[in-house]
Amino acid sequence: MRRASGRAERGFRCVGPWGAAALALLAAAATGCAGQMRGKPSEVTMKTVDQAVARGPFQATWESLEKYAPPAWYLDAKFGIFIHWGVYSVPAFGNEWYPRNMYVEGSSEFKHHVETYGPQAKFGYKDFIPRLTAEKYDPDHWAEVFRNAGAKFVVPVAEHHDGFAMYDCGRSEWCAAKMGPKRDIVGDLAKAVRKQGLIFGLSSHRAEHWWFFNGGMTFDSDVKDPKYAGLYAPAQSDKTQPDQAFLDDWLLRTCELVDKYEPQLVWFDWWIEQPAFKPCLQKFGAFYYNRGAAWKKGVAINYKNNAFPAKAAVFDVERGQLAQIRPFFWQTDTSISKNSWGYVAKQDYKTAASIVGDLVDIVSKNGALLLNIGPKPDGTIPEPEEAILLEIGQWLRVNGEAIYGTRPWVVFGEGPTQVVAGSFADTKRAAFTGQDLRFTCKGNALYAIALAWPGKELTIRSLAKSAGLAEGNVTGVALLGHDGKLTWSGTDAGLVVQMPDRKPCDHAYALKITGLRVEAFRPDLPIRPGADGSITLGADRAELHGSRIQVEARGGGPAVGFWDDAKEWVSWKVRFAQAGTYEVSARVAAAAGEAEFAIEIGDERLEGKAPKTENWDDLKTVAIGKVRIAKAGECLVKVRPRDAAAWKPLNLASVVLRRGE
Repeated sequence: MRRASGRAERGFRCVGPWGAAALALLAAAATGCAGQMRGKPSEVTMKTVDQAVARGPFQATWESLEKYAPPAWYLDAKFGIFIHWGVYSVPAFGNEWYPRNMYVEGSSEFKHHVETYGPQAKFGYKDFIPRLTAEKYDPDHWAEVFRNAGAKFVVPVAEHHDGFAMYDCGRSEWCAAKMGPKRDIVGDLAKAVRKQGLIFGLSSHRAEHWWFFNGGMTFDSDVKDPKYAGLYAPAQSDKTQPDQAFLDDWLLRTCELVDKYEPQLVWFDWWIEQPAFKPCLQKFGAFYYNRGAAWKKGVAINYKNNAFPAKAAVFDVERGQLAQIRPFFWQTDTSISKNSWGYVAKQDYKTAASIVGDLVDIVSKNGALLLNIGPKPDGTIPEPEEAILLEIGQWLRVNGEAIYGTRPWVVFGEGPTQVVAGSFADTKRAAFTGQDLRFTCKGNALYAIALAWPGKELTIRSLAKSAGLAEGNVTGVALLGHDGKLTWSGTDAGLVVQMPDRKPCDHAYALKITGLRVEAFRPDLPIRPGADGSITLGADRAELHGSRIQVEARGGGPAVGFWDDAKEWVSWKVRFAQAGTYEVSARVAAAAGEAEFAIEIGDERLEGKAPKTENWDDLKTVAIGKVRIAKAGECLVKVRPRDAAAWKPLNLASVVLRRGE
């Protein structure tokens, strides 16, 4: 996984000069796969990959891959388990980046390693491999726990940045089938997961291996020894692009995983966004989607940032969420632990309540949650992690009806607590309250889920007649897990529900509301106001008018970017529930210099100015002015350059119209 502090941390520094040792390591790596293999080599070749691509229906182009649609099983599943288990669990110190940081002089891992195991030239990362014993690994027990946790799909890490494959790799000796546990960890889990009726997927973090061990090239360490190039090489600078040999090996390893284990989900970490990977991603996408078509199984690819076009795969946010409903299905991957993805001796765990709250919030915004655990070197799931999983499962047994198979409603929710959008923000939000509600729907049922116990009475403001969000009359309200009847009434403030004295479960509480004409979210529907009357126009709901302008996945969430051409503009279709005065603001960044823009709302026009920002992720909220909406109904909101001749590029994350008094 990518570390939360991003590229500025010491683990990302460029090391060098490379010199003769690096050249020797690269040469050893280039011949290592063929020369040191004792087992059966991979049957996947460039020829077999090209043949699979040629058979179709998908071709290795973005245009073809954008015809992809996520499978129904994924849209319905909502909750999966991620598993970070590898050699990095043996030192159990720091986090899963121990193998890199133990070679970065000055890091706490470097200091700990020398004090505990001795200098890296005598005891390197390779020497932990025999200690990954997996003697208590019981994949059937794991799979049973995952099913009891309410998970519907399971995604083990097949290979992390450290280059030690946890599967029977036909392209390397450095894998769990041939060293350490001497068993096919991934293959055994695949069988167990499928026996429990769950979907099997896997992840590859191999791309980052290009530079992962480069710290070991700067001092006397075993990384420099050509004998171990199969594990440590290439160990190049993270400021360079991978060469063709590495890219070919990456593609063939990934295709081998597909053919060997038939996963229905392949998850990628962030470094595949590098320009050099683009042809590989297009070829792999076509290969994998074509394999799925041949298997007659729905498959999916997860990506981060801007590695794939939005329609070509399923977008993933690491340790974070989104502020609004995303028109395309998406996913959050996060860990049960706040400080590590892999097993460490000192874990700082999240609570089941906070994870359930995140799950509900994500599902209400058209997403799924992939929750990670970190097993011990002996193959056992740490007791606190198993307990948290089973507590989540207990909640889902009561409330799963409001999660599985649902779709987002026309608005995701209401309430005072704001989710901090973007990656690495999973611990930044305040605790949810009983007034924080999230909505899902299925058939003719609307589910309103309170993210804490609301007390004796709950008012659902989004169901006030004045909100204009639902047609028809409520005929029934039930609390999932509660056998008794509820008293409720429709008022000007909303639907008021009298809650029972006794809670039916812990963490979050789902009301099933019937009688309304329930309309699920669709991207083509006009954007509607929330319960407070405000309307948020997010970048990923914008209609783009131009050939260069596009929606990017930025650090703080999606933003309209590449806005260099002053003739291009964006728009949203909005439905105002009420006439009145609205205060208008925009969240913008202008790294190239102050940018002036205009917002047109019907016949009204406001002008705004984005201040120069430090970078394109440095989003600022700018007050634009007030606009008078004469009557309720649909309206087109446009944002365009104020003066084409003076235009400077703008990143636009959102426009907010907040109803005044």
